[in-house]
Amino acid sequence: MAIDPSAQTARPLAMQLLAGPPGTAASAADAIAAAAAWPAVVHQCRQWNVLPALAARIRAASLLLPQAQATTVAREAAVEILRTKFCLRAGADALRLLADAGIPAVAFKGFAVIAAMHRGDSERMVRDVDILIGPDTVPAALAVLESHGYRQAVGTGDLAEYIAFVQNSPGAAGNEAVSLTLRPGADLDLHWKLGRIDAAELLATARQVNVLGRDVQIARPAFGLLLSVHHAVRNDFVPDHIARDVLDCAGWFALLAEDPVEFACARKHAECWGLTDSVAAMSLIVQTFGHEDRWGGTGSAPPAAADLAALYVHQLESGPINTDLAYLGSSRAVRQVLAGAWSGWRRYTDMMRAFEKRNREESLTLWQRIRRLADSARGLSPHEWRQIRALARAKDRLSG
Repeated sequence: MAIDPSAQTARPLAMQLLAGPPGTAASAADAIAAAAAWPAVVHQCRQWNVLPALAARIRAASLLLPQAQATTVAREAAVEILRTKFCLRAGADALRLLADAGIPAVAFKGFAVIAAMHRGDSERMVRDVDILIGPDTVPAALAVLESHGYRQAVGTGDLAEYIAFVQNSPGAAGNEAVSLTLRPGADLDLHWKLGRIDAAELLATARQVNVLGRDVQIARPAFGLLLSVHHAVRNDFVPDHIARDVLDCAGWFALLAEDPVEFACARKHAECWGLTDSVAAMSLIVQTFGHEDRWGGTGSAPPAAADLAALYVHQLESGPINTDLAYLGSSRAVRQVLAGAWSGWRRYTDMMRAFEKRNREESLTLWQRIRRLADSARGLSPHEWRQIRALARAKDRLSG
């Protein structure tokens, strides 16, 4: 089947329009129009969950789209903004329930981005709210939320069994969390471990802000940046999974550049938490779209950071890699899978398929994964292998 040329160019064009400085929007829009790629770009933004950001960029730059795409963006962005507000309210309600029960909790990622950089507006859409609690409060927090109707989206209800699976899942990269749902549009991810990131410090340094008339605790800006980068590493710098992280990081870098205390805090903790190369890589990625360097200063980026940024650009232009390739460069990942198999292969694979179903990922048998991995490995150049090894090392450092 023939490949639509506009689809081949939609991904980099969409990111250039969204992630570039405001002054570059017109030239990006001209390139999209010249490639007849507006339908593909709008579709791509829908897949990335960034239609409100696209609508905001169109308004701010007074861009002219073909009528069909202009109508689609305006209509669907308005729907997503309403959904985001509904989700934010549900997240704020969950934070209030935890606070009333004396359980420290802090919102991060999208919730914190909206509160800190968009003044509560919903240019940044969310599909769920990420909340961090202390690891010693997990049973109590789940009891509080479940008593108000929240239920685990994945799992058997056996918390110990669920945690054992997460700890033996290489894709988690040291992240331990449970997804909860109250009703459609009222979802949250309750985290208690984020690799090497110190949960206690995030909780102790939280900032109180008002979102939609509710006072909530969010992560401080320095940690907002690091947590966005953390999510990008966990998702293998795959552009389809981290479009919002790239946009968020551009905003965090600009915000920290105006606050020397937060900037110094971010630098210190990036090193402590194994994120130095990954943050530098995200800085390079943001610079790819025309932003100035607000992180690295006059020195050159570490080679590993350059490899990670190149991996992102390669995937943006050519499509996602087989993310299982990162396991080949990590003895930690192999040990985790073996530990999961030893604890009970059937339970392990059943839980993995449940996660894949929730994330709308393809479920493969072990031998199908091995064959696909071998095929992917054979096609890699030495330069691409270096990028994969840089990713594997970044995930291992993050996992602790």
